[in-house]
Amino acid sequence: MKQIVYILAVMLLALVSCKDDDINVFEKTADERAAQAIADLKQDLVAPANGWIVTYRPQEGAGTYYVLMDFQENNKVIIKTDLGAENGEYFEDTVSYRIDNSLGLELILENYSFFSFLFEQDQATFGAEYEFNYVNKTPDNALVFQSKTDLSTPDIILFEEASATDANLLGVNLARNLNTLSGDLDKFTSSLKLTYSNRDLALYLSLDELRRMVTITSASQNSNTNNVQNIGHTTGYLIEGDSIILDEPFQGTVLGNNVNIRSIKLNDIGESSINVCASPITIHTFSGVTSTAEPIVLETSLIDVSGKSFAELSDFYFSPLFYIFNNGESVTEQIQTDIAGALEMHLYYAYDLGGGNLLYGIGFVIRNVDGTITFALREFTPILSDNKITFNFEPEISIFGNKQTDANIQNVNIYLDALTQGDNTYVFQLNNNVYEFFNPCTGWSFVFVNASQ
Repeated sequence: MKQIVYILAVMLLALVSCKDDDINVFEKTADERAAQAIADLKQDLVAPANGWIVTYRPQEGAGTYYVLMDFQENNKVIIKTDLGAENGEYFEDTVSYRIDNSLGLELILENYSFFSFLFEQDQATFGAEYEFNYVNKTPDNALVFQSKTDLSTPDIILFEEASATDANLLGVNLARNLNTLSGDLDKFTSSLKLTYSNRDLALYLSLDELRRMVTITSASQNSNTNNVQNIGHTTGYLIEGDSIILDEPFQGTVLGNNVNIRSIKLNDIGESSINVCASPITIHTFSGVTSTAEPIVLETSLIDVSGKSFAELSDFYFSPLFYIFNNGESVTEQIQTDIAGALEMHLYYAYDLGGGNLLYGIGFVIRNVDGTITFALREFTPILSDNKITFNFEPEISIFGNKQTDANIQNVNIYLDALTQGDNTYVFQLNNNVYEFFNPCTGWSFVFVNASQ
């Protein structure tokens, strides 16, 4: 009997203890616990003396940015980057932030900022974010967030405590100079030439500053641009101080040269000119060294030795209207006004019509009100010299398909004149199946895609 009384006493004591624990757990309301969690995260955010450094990659395969974020008690955050877009507007910015607690803690940047700008790119499909879900704190006090609105697997963003010297990682001057370099020609993408000072070798590349991506399309000898090697190496990159750091180093044998580029350090920027138009076009040049300490010059160029490869790759290309630009601005609406029913632009280059007849023609595809299709093309005889093409047009526009079209056919010449004025059309390879036809004297650019890929 005594043993039973003892057991009941122990059980009673345990029940009382559990009840006390329950009281301790629930002594705060849900709102109070949420408020405490918000306050704790805010305390963590504002604590570091030098703020946080974030290595930010909006999208897999794209390049990376260093971002410094210094959170203040007054719900403001100072954001520093080396994004050169918008004339350096995002080099330093102060915006409001707030911390919410719905299904979990959320960090929200309330005003337009570097993150908002990237979020809008590619019609908001670039993968950037300005709202972040808080995940946890690591053992070394880094804060882990994840992207809130990614459609697939959310990106992980790591906030690490910044040191006093981390501001030196931001390559503001380099970003500003690269922005200047890319603005030399109002092309869809930049066209650059990297020349080795101590080798008979040049690499041809395009730089996408916004997405932090670089493509090395091809190479040639400096002394003989007919000696060419296609490359097609695309990688993201990071700006670190005065250097471009490649995510995937370029390594291999190029025209008999062993090439190894992990980074490019760029020093002084200078000026030069291109003299193919009525007035010289001012361009810029960079001196620098590769990661193997080889001196190079990086400059804007109209030369792209792989541009002429379009002629061998396919006999049929198309250009969506939104891929046609006047000095960097899309002219979709203008084309649709001038050429009623215009769908896209076509380029036929030695297209086999049968019976031994080859079509060389360029113009627009038009959908008429009755649903029929008209092809309004200027036929031409081409002369292709390196990546410069002269069209030599026939006098009149040729009509294929329905000859009774609703469009003003003669307006096709507005755009062909913009492309070919002065016989100054240059072709640049953007990737394996995409080419840009550009006239530096008019600033018009037409991006054509291989329709046979």
